[in-house]
Amino acid sequence: MLKVIDNWLGDEDLVRFLERQFMYKTPHYYIEYADSTNAPKSIFGKNDYQETDSQIFYSTDFNPEELIIKFIVIKAMESIEELYNIPSYKLICERAHLTVQHPGQDIEPHRDGGDITAVYTAACPGGGEFIFDMEHGEETFEFEKNRLFVFDGKQTHRAPAAIAKRPRILLVMKFGIANK
Repeated sequence: MLKVIDNWLGDEDLVRFLERQFMYKTPHYYIEYADSTNAPKSIFGKNDYQETDSQIFYSTDFNPEELIIKFIVIKAMESIEELYNIPSYKLICERAHLTVQHPGQDIEPHRDGGDITAVYTAACPGGGEFIFDMEHGEETFEFEKNRLFVFDGKQTHRAPAAIAKRPRILLVMKFGIANK
């Protein structure tokens, strides 16, 4: 089910705007767990032990109804419809968020859950690899700006840290399918 679309947004001005907006103007928080199995129940409270076996990285949640995010979500839904013949009106955006991977931060193998995940590479200085566990072994893709990855939410994947001075920023959109 894994599909990759290069030059997904097409418009260079929009791509540059999103990269700069997400890189320099969007706050992000050290609170995301790729695999939440070992995540603490809360970051608050004096008895929570924050060191876990899971890797923590930065993220920011968006309201999928915010204008620019809504545009990107609708475009992703249209791409999913074209790729998999799933009518876009059946797709429900369950979560839209940035994942921000600073230099030296690996993202462990994990599954997103849900039906379909779409990942837009907003900024990827230093490149790096997006690795998917497939039936025939691992499949590796280079991170390139303005690339869209669409895959089953149950697909195991990971992103080793890239060598860069700036973080890798991905816009992750998780979709459910209504009335399967």
